[in-house]
Amino acid sequence: MSNIDALTPSDRKQLAEILKRRANEIASHHLEYTRDNKHHGSVELALSREIDRLRRLADRVDPEVEEDDDA
Repeated sequence: MSNIDALTPSDRKQLAEILKRRANEIASHHLEYTRDNKHHGSVELALSREIDRLRRLADRVDPEVEEDDDA
């Protein structure tokens, strides 16, 4: 049993919300950073990767249930 399996559904949801919120904070900084014409592409890439990583992790911690249209 992994540590993530020991979390309650509420814990998993809270953790996913924290990860998504952090990804959104970084995304906001990313937008401000890229408005400067002197920004570095490597930093922009690192920020983009971190945003994606946090969002993927949030989805793994608390995957959203896909609604079935046929139901």
